[in-house]
Amino acid sequence: MRNIVATLIIGVMTMLAACVPPPTPPINSLAFQKRQPPPGQMGYLETIKYIGDGLHYILPNSDFYVSVAGDMCFRGAITPEVTPVYIPLNFWCMSPFAVGRVEALENDISYINQVRLWCRLAEPQCAFKIGHPNMLDKQWVANSITTETVPFIRQREAIEHLVYLMGGNLDHDQAQR
Repeated sequence: MRNIVATLIIGVMTMLAACVPPPTPPINSLAFQKRQPPPGQMGYLETIKYIGDGLHYILPNSDFYVSVAGDMCFRGAITPEVTPVYIPLNFWCMSPFAVGRVEALENDISYINQVRLWCRLAEPQCAFKIGHPNMLDKQWVANSITTETVPFIRQREAIEHLVYLMGGNLDHDQAQR
């Protein structure tokens, strides 16, 4: 009888262990920092935190991180459709090597300013969504990522700096400031 109970307990524990999700992979890994910051500039992790803090100020459940694949990901980004909609459960991501330019957009209606990352002309549809499908959001790829943040001009500079630190190069000749 004890052997049967012991076997059942071991079997149940084995099944429960199989149901536990694997540990989450590290995000914001220093492995994606390809360049050292210039003297007096923020470092890699400080820049990621600064960008995230600017997003949190506007929308507390928004987030920013560098994914396991090395992509810059924003939660709380505005969906790139005809009528912009917030879908906070989804992340919009873009490789730092695909960023063509970063714009600071002033909003004279809501006074909540925005930052937009554009794909390079040679890499259209480089922004992609990670998340769950729903009825409001049907798009999975786009040419840009837009998010609301403050202070938007310094946030644009921080994103440009992060792209530089991660080894990307912006197309400054195409930039519209």
